[in-house]
Amino acid sequence: MLLIVVNRFPVPYPLRAVLQLVFMSFPSNCKPKVSQYCILAISWAVSTVMTRQNKVPVNLAEFDGMDFTLALIPFWDMANHAYSDRQEQEDRCVAETCYNATNEQLECTVTREVSATSTVPIFIVYGKRTDAEFLVHNGFVCPQNPYTSVQKRFTLVPAIPLYKERSHLLELLGMSTSGVFAFGLATGSYLPDPISPELMSLARVSVMNEKELEHYTALDATERQKLCSYHSILPVELCDRTDRWLATVMKIMLLRYPTTIEQDEALLKTNRQMHHIRRLLIEYRLVEKQTLRSWVPSSK
Repeated sequence: MLLIVVNRFPVPYPLRAVLQLVFMSFPSNCKPKVSQYCILAISWAVSTVMTRQNKVPVNLAEFDGMDFTLALIPFWDMANHAYSDRQEQEDRCVAETCYNATNEQLECTVTREVSATSTVPIFIVYGKRTDAEFLVHNGFVCPQNPYTSVQKRFTLVPAIPLYKERSHLLELLGMSTSGVFAFGLATGSYLPDPISPELMSLARVSVMNEKELEHYTALDATERQKLCSYHSILPVELCDRTDRWLATVMKIMLLRYPTTIEQDEALLKTNRQMHHIRRLLIEYRLVEKQTLRSWVPSSK
Protein backbone atom coordinates (compact mmCIF):
# COMPACT_ATOMS: atom_id res chain seq x y z
CA MET A 1 0.00 0.00 0.00
CA LEU A 2 1.42 3.37 -1.03
CA LEU A 3 0.97 6.25 1.40
CA ILE A 4 0.45 9.60 -0.32
CA VAL A 5 0.87 12.83 1.63
CA VAL A 6 -0.87 15.98 0.46
CA ASN A 7 0.57 19.30 1.59
CA ARG A 8 0.27 22.99 0.79
CA PHE A 9 3.84 23.05 -0.57
CA PRO A 10 3.63 21.65 -4.13
CA VAL A 11 6.49 19.87 -5.88
CA PRO A 12 8.46 22.28 -8.14
CA TYR A 13 8.30 21.63 -11.90
CA PRO A 14 11.82 20.14 -12.44
CA LEU A 15 11.22 17.61 -9.68
CA ARG A 16 7.73 16.88 -10.97
CA ALA A 17 9.26 15.84 -14.30
CA VAL A 18 11.68 13.48 -12.56
CA LEU A 19 8.89 11.98 -10.44
CA GLN A 20 6.77 11.45 -13.54
CA LEU A 21 9.54 9.30 -15.04
CA VAL A 22 9.98 7.37 -11.80
CA PHE A 23 6.26 6.71 -11.42
CA MET A 24 6.09 5.23 -14.93
CA SER A 25 7.85 2.14 -13.52
CA PHE A 26 5.08 1.57 -10.94
CA PRO A 27 2.49 -1.19 -11.55
CA SER A 28 -0.72 0.19 -13.02
CA ASN A 29 -2.80 -0.84 -9.99
CA CYS A 30 -0.79 1.35 -7.58
CA LYS A 31 0.55 4.10 -9.80
CA PRO A 32 0.58 7.37 -7.79
CA LYS A 33 -0.08 10.86 -9.10
CA VAL A 34 2.62 13.50 -8.98
CA SER A 35 0.09 16.05 -7.76
CA GLN A 36 -0.45 13.98 -4.62
CA TYR A 37 3.14 14.48 -3.48
CA CYS A 38 4.61 17.51 -1.73
CA ILE A 39 8.14 18.86 -1.48
CA LEU A 40 8.26 18.34 2.31
CA ALA A 41 7.42 14.65 2.01
CA ILE A 42 10.03 14.13 -0.70
CA SER A 43 12.67 16.07 1.25
CA TRP A 44 11.99 13.92 4.31
CA ALA A 45 12.25 10.70 2.29
CA VAL A 46 15.51 11.73 0.61
CA SER A 47 17.15 12.88 3.84
CA THR A 48 16.01 9.72 5.64
CA VAL A 49 17.72 7.50 3.08
CA MET A 50 20.84 9.63 2.54
CA THR A 51 21.64 9.98 6.26
CA ARG A 52 21.22 6.29 7.01
CA GLN A 53 23.70 4.77 4.61
CA ASN A 54 26.42 2.83 6.38
CA LYS A 55 29.68 1.34 5.16
CA VAL A 56 29.57 -2.44 5.40
CA PRO A 57 32.12 -5.05 4.25
CA VAL A 58 31.49 -6.88 0.99
CA ASN A 59 32.63 -10.13 -0.58
CA LEU A 60 35.77 -9.21 -2.52
CA ALA A 61 35.18 -12.09 -4.91
CA GLU A 62 32.06 -10.39 -6.23
CA PHE A 63 33.02 -6.71 -5.87
CA ASP A 64 36.20 -6.09 -7.83
CA GLY A 65 38.53 -3.78 -5.94
CA MET A 66 35.99 -2.89 -3.24
CA ASP A 67 36.04 -3.89 0.39
CA PHE A 68 33.14 -1.70 1.55
CA THR A 69 29.82 -0.66 0.13
CA LEU A 70 26.97 1.60 1.29
CA ALA A 71 23.88 -0.14 2.65
CA LEU A 72 20.80 0.49 4.76
CA ILE A 73 20.56 -1.38 8.06
CA PRO A 74 16.84 -1.20 9.04
CA PHE A 75 17.39 -2.15 12.69
CA TRP A 76 19.60 0.90 13.18
CA ASP A 77 16.67 3.19 12.35
CA MET A 78 14.71 1.86 15.34
CA ALA A 79 17.16 2.39 18.20
CA ASN A 80 18.24 5.49 20.10
CA HIS A 81 21.85 6.35 20.91
CA ALA A 82 23.78 5.39 24.06
CA TYR A 83 27.44 4.79 24.89
CA SER A 84 27.94 1.35 26.43
CA ASP A 85 31.16 2.43 28.20
CA ARG A 86 29.62 5.38 30.07
CA GLN A 87 29.14 4.71 33.79
CA GLU A 88 25.71 6.34 33.98
CA GLN A 89 24.57 4.26 30.98
CA GLU A 90 25.94 0.87 32.04
CA ASP A 91 22.46 -0.45 32.85
CA ARG A 92 21.27 0.20 29.31
CA CYS A 93 21.08 -2.61 26.79
CA VAL A 94 23.29 -1.56 23.89
CA ALA A 95 23.42 -3.48 20.62
CA GLU A 96 26.72 -3.84 18.80
CA THR A 97 27.01 -4.71 15.13
CA CYS A 98 29.89 -6.67 13.62
CA TYR A 99 30.63 -8.40 10.35
CA ASN A 100 30.76 -12.21 10.31
CA ALA A 101 33.28 -13.00 7.57
CA THR A 102 32.43 -16.72 7.62
CA ASN A 103 28.73 -16.19 6.93
CA GLU A 104 29.30 -12.91 5.06
CA GLN A 105 26.64 -11.09 7.03
CA LEU A 106 26.18 -8.34 9.60
CA GLU A 107 25.24 -9.54 13.09
CA CYS A 108 23.83 -7.52 15.99
CA THR A 109 24.50 -8.60 19.58
CA VAL A 110 23.43 -6.95 22.84
CA THR A 111 25.71 -6.13 25.76
CA ARG A 112 23.53 -7.99 28.28
CA GLU A 113 20.98 -10.78 28.19
CA VAL A 114 17.40 -9.77 27.42
CA SER A 115 14.40 -12.08 27.20
CA ALA A 116 12.29 -12.18 24.07
CA THR A 117 9.29 -10.77 25.97
CA SER A 118 11.24 -8.05 27.74
CA THR A 119 10.17 -4.42 27.37
CA VAL A 120 13.71 -3.15 27.97
CA PRO A 121 14.64 -0.66 25.21
CA ILE A 122 17.65 -1.46 23.05
CA PHE A 123 20.15 1.25 22.14
CA ILE A 124 22.96 1.45 19.60
CA VAL A 125 26.09 3.57 19.39
CA TYR A 126 25.73 6.18 16.66
CA GLY A 127 29.47 6.76 16.71
CA LYS A 128 32.08 8.83 18.53
CA ARG A 129 30.65 12.16 17.45
CA THR A 130 30.58 15.69 18.78
CA ASP A 131 27.26 17.22 19.77
CA ALA A 132 27.43 19.46 16.71
CA GLU A 133 27.60 16.34 14.52
CA PHE A 134 24.77 14.68 16.46
CA LEU A 135 22.63 17.80 16.05
CA VAL A 136 23.25 18.20 12.32
CA HIS A 137 23.15 14.55 11.25
CA ASN A 138 20.90 12.90 13.84
CA GLY A 139 18.69 15.68 15.18
CA PHE A 140 19.50 15.46 18.89
CA VAL A 141 22.05 16.56 21.50
CA CYS A 142 23.78 13.98 23.71
CA PRO A 143 24.09 15.17 27.36
CA GLN A 144 27.47 14.50 29.01
CA ASN A 145 28.93 13.36 25.71
CA PRO A 146 32.58 12.37 26.39
CA TYR A 147 33.41 12.87 22.72
CA THR A 148 31.98 16.36 22.43
CA SER A 149 34.12 19.19 21.13
CA VAL A 150 33.53 22.92 20.81
CA GLN A 151 35.14 25.31 18.35
CA LYS A 152 35.79 28.93 19.30
CA ARG A 153 37.95 31.76 17.97
CA PHE A 154 41.16 32.49 19.87
CA THR A 155 43.75 35.19 19.17
CA LEU A 156 47.20 36.19 20.33
CA VAL A 157 46.44 39.74 21.47
CA PRO A 158 48.67 42.21 19.55
CA ALA A 159 48.88 44.49 22.60
CA ILE A 160 50.44 41.76 24.72
CA PRO A 161 54.10 42.31 25.75
CA LEU A 162 56.68 40.50 23.55
CA TYR A 163 54.09 39.99 20.83
CA LYS A 164 56.74 39.79 18.09
CA GLU A 165 58.66 37.07 19.95
CA ARG A 166 55.48 35.11 20.69
CA SER A 167 54.24 35.24 17.10
CA HIS A 168 57.69 34.14 15.88
CA LEU A 169 57.66 31.12 18.21
CA LEU A 170 54.18 30.16 17.02
CA GLU A 171 55.44 30.44 13.45
CA LEU A 172 58.31 28.06 14.27
CA LEU A 173 55.72 25.65 15.69
CA GLY A 174 53.71 25.89 12.49
CA MET A 175 50.78 27.42 14.35
CA SER A 176 48.66 30.48 13.65
CA THR A 177 48.33 33.50 15.95
CA SER A 178 44.56 33.49 15.38
CA GLY A 179 41.92 30.99 14.38
CA VAL A 180 38.99 28.79 15.32
CA PHE A 181 40.37 26.06 17.57
CA ALA A 182 38.69 23.01 19.11
CA PHE A 183 38.56 21.75 22.69
CA GLY A 184 36.55 19.19 24.63
CA LEU A 185 35.72 18.68 28.30
CA ALA A 186 38.50 19.37 30.80
CA THR A 187 37.55 16.25 32.77
CA GLY A 188 35.78 13.10 31.61
CA SER A 189 36.69 13.57 27.96
CA TYR A 190 37.37 10.46 25.86
CA LEU A 191 39.12 12.50 23.18
CA PRO A 192 42.81 11.67 22.58
CA ASP A 193 43.57 15.37 23.16
CA PRO A 194 40.99 17.48 25.06
CA ILE A 195 42.59 20.57 23.49
CA SER A 196 43.72 20.89 19.89
CA PRO A 197 47.47 21.41 19.23
CA GLU A 198 46.72 24.90 17.88
CA LEU A 199 44.99 26.05 21.06
CA MET A 200 47.51 24.31 23.32
CA SER A 201 50.39 26.08 21.58
CA LEU A 202 48.67 29.45 21.71
CA ALA A 203 47.88 29.10 25.42
CA ARG A 204 51.43 28.16 26.39
CA VAL A 205 53.14 30.77 24.23
CA SER A 206 50.75 33.48 25.49
CA VAL A 207 51.91 33.04 29.11
CA MET A 208 55.66 32.64 28.57
CA ASN A 209 58.12 35.15 29.97
CA GLU A 210 61.04 36.49 27.97
CA LYS A 211 63.47 33.83 29.18
CA GLU A 212 61.08 31.01 28.27
CA LEU A 213 60.45 32.49 24.84
CA GLU A 214 64.18 32.63 24.16
CA HIS A 215 64.64 29.06 25.41
CA TYR A 216 61.94 27.47 23.26
CA THR A 217 62.82 29.58 20.21
CA ALA A 218 66.43 28.33 20.32
CA LEU A 219 65.41 24.77 21.15
CA ASP A 220 65.70 21.86 18.74
CA ALA A 221 62.63 21.62 16.49
CA THR A 222 61.68 18.17 17.77
CA GLU A 223 61.85 19.25 21.40
CA ARG A 224 60.03 22.48 20.62
CA GLN A 225 57.07 20.57 19.20
CA LYS A 226 56.29 19.28 22.70
CA LEU A 227 54.59 22.64 23.27
CA CYS A 228 51.84 21.51 20.91
CA SER A 229 50.84 18.37 22.80
CA TYR A 230 48.39 18.45 25.69
CA HIS A 231 50.13 15.44 27.25
CA SER A 232 53.69 16.82 27.18
CA ILE A 233 55.51 17.06 30.51
CA LEU A 234 56.59 20.69 30.92
CA PRO A 235 57.71 22.88 33.86
CA VAL A 236 55.02 23.05 36.55
CA GLU A 237 55.05 26.83 36.67
CA LEU A 238 54.42 27.10 32.92
CA CYS A 239 51.59 24.58 33.18
CA ASP A 240 49.97 26.52 36.05
CA ARG A 241 50.07 29.76 34.07
CA THR A 242 48.65 27.98 31.04
CA ASP A 243 45.75 26.62 33.11
CA ARG A 244 45.01 30.10 34.46
CA TRP A 245 45.08 31.55 30.95
CA LEU A 246 42.64 28.92 29.69
CA ALA A 247 40.34 29.45 32.68
CA THR A 248 40.31 33.22 32.12
CA VAL A 249 39.61 32.96 28.40
CA MET A 250 36.87 30.35 28.86
CA LYS A 251 35.23 32.46 31.58
CA ILE A 252 35.21 35.51 29.32
CA MET A 253 33.55 33.47 26.57
CA LEU A 254 30.90 32.29 29.02
CA LEU A 255 30.03 35.89 29.84
CA ARG A 256 29.32 36.61 26.17
CA TYR A 257 26.23 34.39 26.15
CA PRO A 258 22.90 36.17 26.74
CA THR A 259 21.90 33.57 29.34
CA THR A 260 23.62 31.58 32.08
CA ILE A 261 23.83 27.80 32.40
CA GLU A 262 21.29 27.88 35.23
CA GLN A 263 18.87 29.95 33.15
CA ASP A 264 19.08 27.53 30.22
CA GLU A 265 18.52 24.54 32.50
CA ALA A 266 15.48 26.21 34.05
CA LEU A 267 14.14 27.16 30.62
CA LEU A 268 14.34 23.58 29.37
CA LYS A 269 12.77 22.23 32.56
CA THR A 270 9.84 24.62 32.87
CA ASN A 271 8.90 25.22 29.23
CA ARG A 272 7.72 21.79 28.09
CA GLN A 273 5.71 23.19 25.15
CA MET A 274 8.76 24.80 23.55
CA HIS A 275 9.19 24.31 19.79
CA HIS A 276 11.43 21.30 19.20
CA ILE A 277 13.95 23.22 17.08
CA ARG A 278 14.31 25.93 19.71
CA ARG A 279 14.75 23.26 22.39
CA LEU A 280 17.53 21.59 20.40
CA LEU A 281 19.36 24.89 19.95
CA ILE A 282 19.14 25.67 23.66
CA GLU A 283 20.34 22.16 24.51
CA TYR A 284 23.34 22.62 22.23
CA ARG A 285 24.04 26.07 23.68
CA LEU A 286 23.97 24.48 27.12
CA VAL A 287 26.51 21.84 26.03
CA GLU A 288 28.84 24.59 24.78
CA LYS A 289 28.60 26.44 28.08
CA GLN A 290 29.19 23.31 30.15
CA THR A 291 32.27 22.51 28.07
CA LEU A 292 33.61 26.03 28.59
CA ARG A 293 32.86 25.94 32.31
CA SER A 294 34.73 22.64 32.73
CA TRP A 295 37.97 24.59 32.21
CA VAL A 296 37.22 27.09 34.97
CA PRO A 297 38.79 25.74 38.23
CA SER A 298 35.97 26.84 40.54
CA SER A 299 33.51 24.84 38.45
CA LYS A 300 35.39 21.54 38.59
